[in-house]
Amino acid sequence: MYHSILVPFDNSEHARNALKSALEIAKLEDDSRITVLYVVDMPDFGDPTFAMAVQMAGMTSPSAETTLEMQREFYEKKRESLIATVAPLVGEANNVVYRTGSGKPQDVISDMANSGSFDLVVMGCRGLGALRGALGSVSYAVLRSVDIPVLVMK
Repeated sequence: MYHSILVPFDNSEHARNALKSALEIAKLEDDSRITVLYVVDMPDFGDPTFAMAVQMAGMTSPSAETTLEMQREFYEKKRESLIATVAPLVGEANNVVYRTGSGKPQDVISDMANSGSFDLVVMGCRGLGALRGALGSVSYAVLRSVDIPVLVMK
């Protein structure tokens, strides 16, 4: 039924429950794939504060190439951290891929979900940054803005 499942992950209890549920759903299809997405805050290397810190350290501002390389390294480290965090939950499953993105979580999740590559989103109802409430603001925004089914887990 569901062949490509997107699981936004922020290491909250609800996100862990969502990943466990997605793994169970994926067992129903032989060719299913789970994409675990971690949305991060990308440092703004062009920010005046960063430029001032570079100058105060007696360094020169990084070139565009260097900035791009720093961003690649940042994403790769976050991806490695995600894999290490999720490994105990995933176990021996070999149908899991890992992605990182940056921006507002609801926008990154919705854009990825609406890319045409997924047929289900399984996510926690409240993440680490959400205020108390019946439904977190990110999960609510995703529910309103995607065109595929969304399963929200507690």
